[in-house]
Amino acid sequence: MRICDACGRVPHGTPTQRSEAHMTSRLLTAFLLLAAVTLARAEPIQVAVPTAGLSSSPAPLVAYLFEPATPGPHPAVVMLHGCGGAYARSGALNARHLMWGDLLAANGYVALMLDSFTSRGVKEICTQKYAERSLKDVDRAGDAYAALAFMRARSDIDAKQVAVLGWSHGGSTVLATIKRRPTQDAGFARAVAFYPGCSAAAKRPAAFDPYAPLLVLIGESDDWTPAAPCEALTAAVRARGGPMEIVTYPGTYHDFDNPGITRQRVRTEVPNGVHPGQGVTTAPNPEAREDAKRRVLRFLQEMKAPEGATPGTS
Repeated sequence: MRICDACGRVPHGTPTQRSEAHMTSRLLTAFLLLAAVTLARAEPIQVAVPTAGLSSSPAPLVAYLFEPATPGPHPAVVMLHGCGGAYARSGALNARHLMWGDLLAANGYVALMLDSFTSRGVKEICTQKYAERSLKDVDRAGDAYAALAFMRARSDIDAKQVAVLGWSHGGSTVLATIKRRPTQDAGFARAVAFYPGCSAAAKRPAAFDPYAPLLVLIGESDDWTPAAPCEALTAAVRARGGPMEIVTYPGTYHDFDNPGITRQRVRTEVPNGVHPGQGVTTAPNPEAREDAKRRVLRFLQEMKAPEGATPGTS
C-alpha cells in the first residue's frame, strides 16, 4: 500500500525522518479507520411490503431496510423516491437513498426505502406530463400507509415513532399522505418533504390540514417544483396554527441533496416545471445538503420527545 509516491529518502534516525514516519503512521491509521468504516457499512436488506388493502399495487411492494447496529425498539422512517424511481443506472439504490438510509440508521432509525414502481412495471414518470401520469401522489399515499403497517408490525420498531420522508414526487406524496389517516389510530408521527410540488395544494389551502408536523426543504431557484407555492401553503397552514414549517435555500435547485449529482444540468426531457417544454434544472449544493441533514435529524429527534413535551424545547 503506497501512502506517498514522491517522498524523498531521508537518512535513518534524523528528526525529519522521524517526523515523516510519524506523519505516515498517522495517515495510514486514518486510512485504515476510513476503510474499516466503509467495510463495516451494512447493506440494506430487501423485503416485500404487503399492500395491506391500502396500496393499489397489484403485488407486494419492493423495499429496502437500513437497520441500526444497536438493539431496538427503534423509531423509523419510511422513505419515498421521486419520479425517477429508487435506483441508479447500475440497478442499485441511488446515491441519495443510500446516503439518507445510512445516515438515519447511524442515528438510531430503521429506514425503509420503498419502491413504488417495480411491482407496477413502471421505470420512471419524470418524462410524463403531470396530467398524463397513471401513477399519482394519491396512489403512492396508499403505498406509504402499507409501509407504515409493515413497520408498525415489526418488534424492533416503536410503532408510535414512524415518520415519512420523500423527495420530489415522493415529497408530493408526503403531502398527500398526511392529509388523511386510513384509520383513526394509524398515522405518521412526523413528515419531511424535499422539494415537493405544492401548487395544487396551495390553490386550495383550506383543504390541506396536515395531521402531523411537516417540514419542507426546497431551493429558492427550483424551476421544477417551485418554492413559492410551498411558501404560500406553509403560511396558510401556520396562520391557522397548523404544524408546518419550511426551509428555503437561496440559489439552490432541485435535487440539491443528491450526492450522485456533481454538476448543474438542464433536463430537457422533462416536460413539466415552471417553463413547460424548456426543461428543468438539477444541481448539487453540498452546503445545503449538510444543513438539511442536520435539520432533518433535529426535526425527527423531536418525534422522540417525552409525551407532553413541546417539540423544539429542551
